[in-house]
Amino acid sequence: MSVLNLLSEETFIEKMDNQNILLAAIASNGGGVKITSWSAVQQIVRLGLASKVFAIGDQFISTKGDAQLVWDIIGFDHDVPADSQFKHSMTIQLHDCYTSAQFDAREALYYAAEDLPAGTYNFSIVSQPWYTADNGKTFQFTLANDLAAGGQIVLEMTYNQALAGKSVKVYENSTSTTAIETCTISEGTGGTALGETDGSVENLNHIQRAIMGSNRWSHSAIKQWLNSNKAANGWWTAKNNFDRPSSQVTSAGFLTDMDSEFLAVIGEVNKRTALNTVTDGGGYEDSKELMFLLSRSELYGGLENSVNEGEPYPYYANYSDLSAPGTAEDSNRIKYRNGSAQYWWQRSCHSGNASLVRHGTPAGSVYDNNAHSRYGVAPACNII
Repeated sequence: MSVLNLLSEETFIEKMDNQNILLAAIASNGGGVKITSWSAVQQIVRLGLASKVFAIGDQFISTKGDAQLVWDIIGFDHDVPADSQFKHSMTIQLHDCYTSAQFDAREALYYAAEDLPAGTYNFSIVSQPWYTADNGKTFQFTLANDLAAGGQIVLEMTYNQALAGKSVKVYENSTSTTAIETCTISEGTGGTALGETDGSVENLNHIQRAIMGSNRWSHSAIKQWLNSNKAANGWWTAKNNFDRPSSQVTSAGFLTDMDSEFLAVIGEVNKRTALNTVTDGGGYEDSKELMFLLSRSELYGGLENSVNEGEPYPYYANYSDLSAPGTAEDSNRIKYRNGSAQYWWQRSCHSGNASLVRHGTPAGSVYDNNAHSRYGVAPACNII
């Protein structure tokens, strides 16, 4: 990979026509390009010359506080700018994982749309192949205190454990992290029925999301964190009635202390992301993204429930071990952190589940795991 420096001054670039810029690029620095500012890179991109001056796999370095971030060029004019006045883009992605984080926290089991009086309540577990410990069973718990409207009841358990003997914690609202009370769960049908945990009851969550979190990119905590410059405990807001704060809330937003010149040259692009068929109706949703995670298809991994979430970036497709898009091991999908190969998040859901999110593995394959897991984060963005 070549190391690039900038083209002269921005004012100089603005006065040159395209042909002269190319001639200058070829003639200077032994056939390379000498770089002195991010704004000059942006000018090259806006003139549609990025692919003439740079190459896939070339790297740039930005600063975030005292840290240096290494970015790979993964595509030219691959992403469409959200602002139609701009016609060109250059996509860059962190070479390695910046940190590890939850995609999304476990969601609440129940949301109190109205005051919920003290007393005994029960809920039934929807039958499903992935969660077999309590399929079809009904469980109960007793609130010692009234729960005011806006409160949440949260399961305290992990994947595929039996519910009997576990507990629920009661919180005043979605942002509260101090429980009002803790109630033991037992098998039984006593008290008032809240419903079945199949996602069809307005204020009772799907059991998958109550245990493992949500795989919806637009609602995810990781999306909020990547696009915030706010301090710790200041960037997260609930995106639905069941949402709970991620463990990442104790860290400042990813854009905090980021090089201001770098931030000035990146812009939003249009993205498509598949929705799961269990709770979100399948299909997809389109969004404008600044900092984002790559999708399964963009990593040369094939489609998600027949949804094309973006064409494969040349960085992954052109240098792949695979002869066609797929989820098998592919060495160019391996990401590191502190010298160790990582599991790292994509933004794609596993469309047949409400909680599972696609990710890259340390071997370079595409797999999936629970949204509340902590995996590596290697975001991408576009110079526009």
